[in-house]
Amino acid sequence: MAAAESPADNPALTRGAPKIRRLIADQQYFGIDAKAFHDGAARTLARISAAGPERPRIDVRSLGEDFNLDAAASWALLRAMLAGGLLLTDGPGNYRPAARFREYALANVVVPLSRLRARELIERAGKLAERINANWERNPYRIKMIAVSGSYMSRSARLQELSLWLVLHRRPEARTRRWRSPLGKSDALRQIAAAMRELSSFIVVRVVAERHAVQRPFSVVFQAEDDFADSHAHSWERFRVWGASISRRLHIK
Repeated sequence: MAAAESPADNPALTRGAPKIRRLIADQQYFGIDAKAFHDGAARTLARISAAGPERPRIDVRSLGEDFNLDAAASWALLRAMLAGGLLLTDGPGNYRPAARFREYALANVVVPLSRLRARELIERAGKLAERINANWERNPYRIKMIAVSGSYMSRSARLQELSLWLVLHRRPEARTRRWRSPLGKSDALRQIAAAMRELSSFIVVRVVAERHAVQRPFSVVFQAEDDFADSHAHSWERFRVWGASISRRLHIK
């Protein structure tokens, strides 16, 4: 009997999930510390939400008040937010928040990822890969390798993210043909990536087809114990040799 699917197993349950942005406590965003930026964005969002039926507007003065900045710093923030896609021009000197502005205003400010915690997440990612390879037979892909790159390869004890690269190969048809409707390519890749991201908001997933596409430097943290395609070929070769041996024995007799 196939293993029961979790919400992560069903792409229809994860496809419409909102993107949750996190801010790292010791980092700056648009030139402002994470906590100060988050609080200022939240004040702006609350102010324009309280405007009622009036069209919400933002100008350099209100931006300075919300973020507790002087005139020069307010202009610098305004330019940075326009360039970053957080604000949209709404007439001369007036601006309105883009959808991305709300993501920042509602984000969680979190402490950086410790290296110990990162190693724990890597171990969990490997176990998840084993379950995907063993049980997710409706998904036409399996995880052949997981590599980690980015800040994990530095000497820093506090990481901004955990960048995981998944090298996927297709399952042999013998492993998926019993399913009447295997997942399409887009849904299959989305399903695997979403399951990995559910382990932690710090995990950034990139899916590639070959090892050489992984960003360097990297470290391999998971390798499938068996290769379905190779084991299938080896099984066929053993069967062919065994069959030839039997034929020779019969011929001798």
